[in-house]
Parts: sequence; C-alpha cells; structure tokens
Amino acid sequence: MFKSLFGKYRFLVISIALFLIFDLGVLVLNFYTSGQIAEQTERINLAGRQRTLTQQMSKATLYIKAQKLQLWVYQSGLDELRDHYNTFGETLKVFNEGGTVQSADTGLPVQIEPVQSAEGKSILVRANRLWKEFETAIDPLMVDILVTDEEIIPASEFIARKNGELFSIMDELTEYFTQTAESQTTLLRRAQVIGISLATINFFIILFHFLGQLRGRDQELQIKQHESDQILSTIGEGVFLVNKQLVMSGQHSKQLEEIFATSKLSGRRFQRFLAEFFPSKTVETAVYFIKLFYRDHVDPDLIADVNPLKRIEAVIKQRSGESERKYLDFSFAKLDQGADESVVLVTVQDVTAKILLEEQDQASENDLEQQMALLTQMLPIPQTELQQFINESLEGYDRINGLLKDTKYVNDNFEKTLTRISREAHKLKGNAAALDFDWVAEQMHGFEEQVETLRQQARVRTLCGQDLLPLTIQLRESYDSIEQIGELHQKLASYGQGRARKVVDNDLKEARAIELNQPLENKKWFDLRAFTDRIARDKGIAVELNLRGFSKPISSELTDVLYPAAIQLVRNSIAHGIETESTRQDLRKPNHGQITISVSHDKKGNYRFLFEDDGRGFDYEGIRNSLIDKGLLNERDATALGKTALVRHAFKDAVSSTAKTDQLSGRGAGLPVVWQQIKQLGGLLKIRSVENEFTQFIVDFKRAPAFDYPGNNSSNNSLARKAS
Repeated sequence: MFKSLFGKYRFLVISIALFLIFDLGVLVLNFYTSGQIAEQTERINLAGRQRTLTQQMSKATLYIKAQKLQLWVYQSGLDELRDHYNTFGETLKVFNEGGTVQSADTGLPVQIEPVQSAEGKSILVRANRLWKEFETAIDPLMVDILVTDEEIIPASEFIARKNGELFSIMDELTEYFTQTAESQTTLLRRAQVIGISLATINFFIILFHFLGQLRGRDQELQIKQHESDQILSTIGEGVFLVNKQLVMSGQHSKQLEEIFATSKLSGRRFQRFLAEFFPSKTVETAVYFIKLFYRDHVDPDLIADVNPLKRIEAVIKQRSGESERKYLDFSFAKLDQGADESVVLVTVQDVTAKILLEEQDQASENDLEQQMALLTQMLPIPQTELQQFINESLEGYDRINGLLKDTKYVNDNFEKTLTRISREAHKLKGNAAALDFDWVAEQMHGFEEQVETLRQQARVRTLCGQDLLPLTIQLRESYDSIEQIGELHQKLASYGQGRARKVVDNDLKEARAIELNQPLENKKWFDLRAFTDRIARDKGIAVELNLRGFSKPISSELTDVLYPAAIQLVRNSIAHGIETESTRQDLRKPNHGQITISVSHDKKGNYRFLFEDDGRGFDYEGIRNSLIDKGLLNERDATALGKTALVRHAFKDAVSSTAKTDQLSGRGAGLPVVWQQIKQLGGLLKIRSVENEFTQFIVDFKRAPAFDYPGNNSSNNSLARKAS
C-alpha cells in the first residue's frame, strides 16, 4: 500500500517525514516547557513578593500602632496594611488552588496553576497554618471602623513575633520554585540537543542520497526547460498548467508575467495566487469550478459556460509599486496525460482595452439618455423658475459645504452642525421634489440618511473630521447633478439666442394664464397642486390643494421666503396629517383630504400666511416618543411636557411623530425648515390643532418693501425683525 502511494519517492517521503517529526517534537516540547518555565518564573516573582509583603505588613502594623498611641492620623498606614494583607492572602490562595492573580512583575492578571508536587504542598501546608494565625490577628483591623488600641497592640505584637517565621517559609517556597525552573530548563536543553542532532543526521542522509540522482537529471531538465521556454516566449497569451492538487506548473508563458507583473508563478497554489488579485468570494467560486474538471463523468464542454473568471476585474500591483486595474478573461481546458493523470490548461487574456471601450460607449449612451430625460423634465419649467431652482440649490450646497469645512465649529459641536446640515438638505430635497427632479431628491434623501447616522453616532462617541468625508463625497455627486441641469439650461437659453426656450415659456405661461385666469407671477404657487397630487398618489391618498389670495401678483421676494415653507408644510401634511380614504370615511370626512394655503393683508401693512389641512392633527405622543428614542429627553422629562412644549420641540429639534423613514417623512427636518423661513420674515407663528379635525399654521408679519405686492404703494414699510 505504502509503495503504491509513493513509488520511487518513498525514501524521500520517509526522510522528510522523520525530519518533520524531529523538528515538530522539539518545537512542541520547547513550546510546552517554555510555558512551564514562564509560569515558574511568575511563581518565583510572586513568592518573592510574598516575602516582601510579610515585612511590609509588620512595618505597616507598627506604623499604625505608633500613630494610634500618639493620636496621629493613622489611615494611610491602615490602608497600606490592608493592601499588603489582601495581596498576600490572594497570592497564597492561588498557590494552593490555582487561578488568576496580579503579576509581581508587570501588574497584569496572570493565570497560575496550583502547586502539585509533594515538596511544594508541604511548604504550603506550613504557610497556610501560619497564615491562619495571621488572619486571626489582623482581621479586626480590616473592618472600616475606628481602630482601638485593643485591636492594634495584639496585632502588632503577633506580627512582630511571627513575621520572621512567615518570611522563612516564603523564602523556602521561593527557593523551591527556583530549583523547579532550573530543572525544567535543563530538560529543555537536552531535548533540543537530541532533536536537532537527529534532524541534522536525517538531513545529511537525504542530501547525500539525492545529490547523485539530481546531478544526472539536471542536464536533461535544462535541455527540456530551454526548449519549453523558447515555445512559451512566443505565445501572446498567459498560459500555465494546474494539477489536481491545484498547484501551478513550473512552466508558463512570458506573457503571463507581463499580465500579473510578477515572475513568482511557478509552483504556487492556484488559490493563493488568485487571492492576490481577486475578492475571496470570487476565488472560492473559481477553485470550486476548476475542481469540477477532475471529477469523473463531468463534461468539460458543459461546465465551460459557467466559468466564473470571464471578463473579471483584477487589482494588480505593478513593479513600480502602483496598483493597476485590469479586466482578465480566463479559459480552462483539461489535458489527459495518461496513467490516470491529467492537468488543466489555463489561458489568460488581458481584455482591459476592449471592456474600457465598451464602458465608455455605454457611459456615453447613458449620459445621452440622462440628458434627454433631463431635457424632457426641464422644458415645461419656466426659465426664470428653473434658474432660481439651480441658484438656490447651488447656494444650499455651498452652505452645507461651508459647514463641513468649518473644522473649528464642527469640532465644538458635531451634533449641532449635523442638525443644520440636515435642515439644509431637507429643504433642497423638497425643492427638487416640487419640480419633479426625483433623482436629485433621491440623492439628497441618501445624503440625509448618512447625516442621521452620524447624528446618532455623535450621541455615543466623539466624531472626527474623517467621519464627515462620506458626506463630502455624496454632496459632490449631488452638486454635479445640479451643475448638469445648469449646463443644459444654459444650452437651452443660448440655442437660437434663446428663441426656442422663450417660445416654450411664453406658450406655457399664456396657456396657464388663460386656463386659470391667474397672474403669471404666481404660477409657481399654482404648480404646487401638481406636486401635491404626485406625492399624495405615492402615499396612497387623495388630496385637494386650495389656494386663496393669489389673484394678485405676489412679489418674487415674498415667494422666495414663503414657498419653501409651503413645500415643507404640504409634505408634512401628507406624511402625518391627511388620513387614508377608509379612515376618513369612518370619521365622516370627505374622501379627499383638503389643504388650504392663503395669503392676505390689510391696509395697515399687516400680512397673514395661513396653511390648513383637515387631517388628524398633531400626534403629540409620537413627538414625545421621538424625543425619548433620540435621547433628547429622558422619559420623565418628556412625559411632563405639555402640548405647547411638544410642538415647540417639533419645530426646533429633529423629531418626527412617525418611526418609519422614507423620502417624505421620518427625519423631523420639515418643521425646522419652516421655522427658518418664518424667522426670515420676522413673523409670529400661531398653531391650532384639533384631534381628527384640522391643523392650522398661521404666520403674521409686517410688510417691508421687498415683500410687498407689486404696485402696492402703502407708506407703512416696517418689518418685524424677530420671530416668535
């Protein structure tokens, strides 16, 4: 059986096996004995510490006695005695029973086995007997109460009498541990000498046996190697062989070294070779695939279609030290060599140029499709409104980028900075959704998710500037999207000197003005209806948006402040306020939810902006639970809050009455954005809410020239500067 397995190499196998046995035997014994010696050394150190502790306990007791008799403060001496007493007792217990104790050398916990020898146990028996007497004498001093003379004097006298005896026993124990360590060291040295001697003798036997055989074969191999190298150097692909043990052959094509930028290929394990360039999952699949070629009754032509190494990306470190990404194509073919022996021929092609060209073509096609989709979305939007969206978005990105770059401010309060960033992102997301730029809104929604994750982390650990790096990267991607919209907008504006776009804008404005008999300046407000319908359908509800007070033109400056607030309130109403159709029927409400937005003013320059829905009203318990879940308040403080305080938190903290997070709700950033816009007006905010009936947001503010209706020449131009 043995001869059939190894054939003519059985002598080599036996010799190598013996060599390994000798080496492994020495290594195992060395490892075991070294561990024993290390533990014995630790025991020596601990026993030495025990000797020192006996003297220190005597010194501490005398010190306490002296302090007590002279009415001095004696607490430091008492603490020292207790430390020495506890350390001595714990160490002695470990010597008897084994366990963990603080090292006398490093101060770290070490594991000590119990003393097993008869001699060591004999010493410990005497030590334990004497220590029992020490415990009886010292225990009264271990209680954390006033120590009396009756307790100090007997303990001091006892330790003075017995200290020398205990010291002698510990000295004897130290000597015993030292002798044991020396005997173990001697045993280790003898075993090492014997093992190394046997291994050396065996090595020379192997060496002299094969030197004669190798010399004769070297010349034959050199001739064959030279012939094979000449053939393989002319092949333009990477070629090598893999045997049944998945070991790469000694010969390969020159091109293979060029592809993988290495000459260390011969005799390597195929799995380890692949692991240098491909992910572990890909390597596992490839190894399983190549093993199929060596299975009986498996047709190589059939499994070739499931080759996992087709057009696969590899990261290859060049000789210069730089990494290069390549796309490689592997192919496999089984070669039978007779006598039940076979190998797999592996061919590797570098298809990087081909794939990069395909990707470039695909990217160009995707860019074209994206630009066409963008163009379709942009054409119905008036030029001025689109330009305003682009400007506001870029300004918002700049504000976020400024917050990320302000390292000093960020380091002072990460959570506050992230809250400001979240509000800016939520506002940008709402503006994009209002114009149906869903892909921009999705980008900002992902950005918000990352911000929220960091906000949660900021409450449990200290963040650093590196944590904000993913935000910067994602912000750059969204910024590029807006720039792309801006570039298309510029092209549309400049094409035919803007005639094409002006025709579209004028036609849309004229059609809208005729249809609704509304001022062209207010088109943006009436477009809120389409936005409301779209997000309501996504939520699975039906909502009607009513606009009042928009029969007169509203200045763009006033729209710039109120419109973002209106967007957030519409989103908030649909996300939290308006019920489903079945719920509204149960409450005897119309099937369609009602949202009303109105703007009004009097002749005295007093303005009012009103937003109302007929939904379920404020969810006070939802706000309360959010304050608790996000760690802003504890349960007791949150429970004590009234409705007014809860609403105030909803406007100033990132809390939401719903636990589910989606593009519409869950971040708690909508109402803080509304609050920011109201602050710009210096307005007074009033909120009315009745459960299952309605919610009203009323903003009263004074008129200023920038916020006036066009053509209104009233003399009262005052503007309140503080928001309530």
